[in-house]
Amino acid sequence: MLATGAAWRVAGMAWAGRSLIDAFVHGNDDERTLAGMSLVQAGDRSLPLVVEAIASGSDPVELVDVVSSIGTDDARNALTRLTDSADPATTAAAVSALQDFDEIRRRNA
Repeated sequence: MLATGAAWRVAGMAWAGRSLIDAFVHGNDDERTLAGMSLVQAGDRSLPLVVEAIASGSDPVELVDVVSSIGTDDARNALTRLTDSADPATTAAAVSALQDFDEIRRRNA
């Protein structure tokens, strides 16, 4: 998992990004943690993959947290778009994450 995360963060290898998403959605607790950390550390590079996984119905609530943890303006924009999701769980998670995101930004300003 560590090598996969490095391949994604450093080189942006698509297979590695997809593997991280798969590990986050289907892995054990350790795999999920390492995959989530790698996705967040890769920042905006991870957003398209994570948003695509959310749209496909893959563990939307937990993946929304990954988007929020990225913490960039692009991540905030992705959260805003996710508030219009057809899936109520995704919408609720995105609204909550967006509120938390904005509160953290206010506190750090």
